[in-house]
Amino acid sequence: MRGGIYRMIFLSSLPRSGSTLLTSLLNQRPDVYASPTSNLCDTMGAAVQAWEQSPTTRASGGTKKDLYRILKGIISSRYTTKRVVFDKGRGWCAPQIIKTMGKVQGEVKIIATVRPIAECLASLVKIGKPDDVLDFCKNSELSQHLMNSYYTLRAGYEANPDNFLLIEYKDLVTNPQKQLDLISEFVGLETFKHDYLNVEDSKEEDEVWGIKDLHKVRKKVSRRRYSARKVLGEELFRYYQGGEFWNDKPDPISGKDALDFQLEAGLRGEFEKAQQITDKLLIERPDSNRAKFNAGWYMLREGDLQQGHKYLDYGRLENVFGNKCVSSQPRWNGEKGTVLLNMEGGLGDQIKSYRFAKDIKNRGNKVVVACSPELAPIFAEQFITVQHEAVGGVYHDYWVPSMSAVIPLNHTYETLDGNPYISKTADTIPGTVGIRWSGNPQFEHEQHRKFPAKLMFDVVRPLNPISLQRDTDDVPSWMRTVDLSDWIKTRKEISKCELVISSCTSIAHMSASMGIPTWIVVPILSYYVWALPGSKTPYYDSVTLFRQEKYGDWSAPFENIKEKLKCYMHTLKMAS
Repeated sequence: MRGGIYRMIFLSSLPRSGSTLLTSLLNQRPDVYASPTSNLCDTMGAAVQAWEQSPTTRASGGTKKDLYRILKGIISSRYTTKRVVFDKGRGWCAPQIIKTMGKVQGEVKIIATVRPIAECLASLVKIGKPDDVLDFCKNSELSQHLMNSYYTLRAGYEANPDNFLLIEYKDLVTNPQKQLDLISEFVGLETFKHDYLNVEDSKEEDEVWGIKDLHKVRKKVSRRRYSARKVLGEELFRYYQGGEFWNDKPDPISGKDALDFQLEAGLRGEFEKAQQITDKLLIERPDSNRAKFNAGWYMLREGDLQQGHKYLDYGRLENVFGNKCVSSQPRWNGEKGTVLLNMEGGLGDQIKSYRFAKDIKNRGNKVVVACSPELAPIFAEQFITVQHEAVGGVYHDYWVPSMSAVIPLNHTYETLDGNPYISKTADTIPGTVGIRWSGNPQFEHEQHRKFPAKLMFDVVRPLNPISLQRDTDDVPSWMRTVDLSDWIKTRKEISKCELVISSCTSIAHMSASMGIPTWIVVPILSYYVWALPGSKTPYYDSVTLFRQEKYGDWSAPFENIKEKLKCYMHTLKMAS
């Protein structure tokens, strides 16, 4: 073909979900062109409408084939010198547009960037800085545009799922090359090595929306960490949080399904009611992976570690844990050989599961640990370590998922080893108390484990503590901060602590794994490692749990911490 394009790919998105970044990255390729926001879709939609509504269409004998030929001509005239074009427009995902473009060019490939609605709104608020956040979210043109885009995308995807590749914003900014490789595979292009440290800024005009730098792209690809809950406020966040069609994770409080009622009962500490719902669900939905996964937590609470984990294992089929293993080798069931321990979940999950590498080795095996890059330097001190993406390049006979490693290890609560398994890298400084008051704001259920920071500050201020909090502006002026820029430095600072007081975070797991006395504040429906009732856990001998007693009320655990700190401070004075 001379001149004109021979393929057009469609870029659609939710506002503030990374589509502008994606076009900038795609334009690094010499073999494609990715447009800024285009009016091509609107132009073609207007042409279709005019064709179908004009009384002269039928009178002149015009056919749908004539219309499709005209539309194809519009595309060719728009991109006369391009070969492979990614045209960016939110309307491409509309069901009727997809149907029409299927007639025009045969193949329809749509790449859609997505992000939780609450995060999109929070991003719009941060950049737009409206005087009234509530009014902005409910009534502004931008917020209405966001919701209309969401419903259009949902309708198009549900009608034509095979035509779509959904790219989540968090995945794009944390592992851009992987997402771009997925795009290349989806559209049938060769992979291309992109430069994430030198991304050209967008050329889009933002005056029409009245917000400066709405489409600005930073030179270096990175994830900006802020709390959508903090930006929107609790009420707005809860209103918009959860329920996006691409992850099928409804708000656990407002959901109407039995699974949601089961979770709500657990969150409120109504365990007998939750167990009744669980038993009924297992009968009514014997094939539901989610129902079995939820049931596993209650089995753990009743003391059955093996059966509980066998049911938690069903969560992997629902991608609950993340960090899927790409190994082609068989799953390990106790055989002798080289075993790859695939670390699942967040950083705290991985630190907790690192103990199993030692257990597997003690069974006469060689161990390879696949983990997140942040923890690789620490895990590599004892075992061969690779990052998740490099699993295919390291030899192993078997693999085992970390969240289910207790099953082939035949562990019970009685056989779990609560001794330290990660070494300290600094001497304890007497009187040093490390404080952590919130975890990952992106965690699905962070709102249930998060407590007001002031409660922590009020009880620890007499101790002159150090902050072990990252990426926050909540550190009070009277609290000393330390270098937590990577996990080597973080472990060193934790090593100096005589005591660590924390919410359920990766910091707490690192502290406990080194045998440091660690006090952890946990919600009623806690992380499964803390499932057994009481203040102790078989996973860590050095941990003391301070449990929430009533949903939404954090006074009880902090009153208990305050009382225990009186004894602790008395001990310090005696030692001095």
